[in-house]
Amino acid sequence: MRAAITDGKGKVWIGEVPRPVPGDYECLCQTKACATCTGTDSKHIHDKLPWAQVYPGLLGHESVGVVIEVGKKVRNFREGDIVLRPAAAFPGTQLGGYTSMWGGFAEYGLVGDAAAMRADDPDAKPNNYTRFQQVIPRDAGISFVDATMLITLKECASYVASSGVGLRSRVLVLGAGSVGISMIRFAKVYGAHVIAVARRDEQLAYAKDVIGANAVVNVSRQDLVKTVDELTGGQGIDRIIDTTGSADFLQTALPTLAPNGKVGAYATYTRGTARAEIVSPELEAGGATGEDIAHPYLLDAVKLGLVRLSDFYSHVMPLSEISRAFEMIERKEAFKVVATMEEA
Repeated sequence: MRAAITDGKGKVWIGEVPRPVPGDYECLCQTKACATCTGTDSKHIHDKLPWAQVYPGLLGHESVGVVIEVGKKVRNFREGDIVLRPAAAFPGTQLGGYTSMWGGFAEYGLVGDAAAMRADDPDAKPNNYTRFQQVIPRDAGISFVDATMLITLKECASYVASSGVGLRSRVLVLGAGSVGISMIRFAKVYGAHVIAVARRDEQLAYAKDVIGANAVVNVSRQDLVKTVDELTGGQGIDRIIDTTGSADFLQTALPTLAPNGKVGAYATYTRGTARAEIVSPELEAGGATGEDIAHPYLLDAVKLGLVRLSDFYSHVMPLSEISRAFEMIERKEAFKVVATMEEA
């Protein structure tokens, strides 16, 4: 089967790898689509994640597929189910000599029935990744392309809520890429007044006009602290959420905090940088992603029209063009690309 592979030196290509074989507690899925993630995929490609990686590796985790084969001990999935995050190889394993970097950009992947495994053996330890492999009801009416957005949106919805954002909170979101706009949308859904901060006018216009930010600050030409002080009438910010991964950028935003303000350092930072070096523990908002627990909420949010999934990606391309997709993201010509397994 075809899969996207990276060498950690900036190169991405499509290679042939064996189709994964499901175990007794696993299902084989035909992957339909997978979205790019600048927070992890781009860092995998350039070996910039905080933890060490073994290359070459199989890319992608924002995948959606259909179950086509069910292991003999599986009880909680069935053929035809639409599932999130099928993986060509589970984390900690390899396929065809390639390390798992989740392997969502592949024509086939596995999902695991952790509940059935634990029911049969309470001491069993299924791969932790299986907790994210959840079913999308067919009657939800969500396309495969749109469904890939559920993964980031679930993470962001949980993170915003667990960071203490609520009605009338004043929130500063650093970054207006795919994760940044997701944070902005859920801060708005939860009733916050949101200021988006970035360096490009087109990003900020999208954040305000489409996603719903109340105000924007372009730090390439505006003084962040002074502008925020004016926008908040001197009250300051209750929650800063950083999606950029730039510790320096986050440090410049700290003076905007209100006396009891907190920081949600969501992004991944440079390898070897201690968390306390980025933001002191007393300022930490304590946000958590909770992607799995947010699943029913996100399905309801889509049904009720609180989020429109197509707002959160910019391009749809075939898997064969995945290298170009990441090049477009690096050149800021795209902010999120969904790769489809079937050629146009």
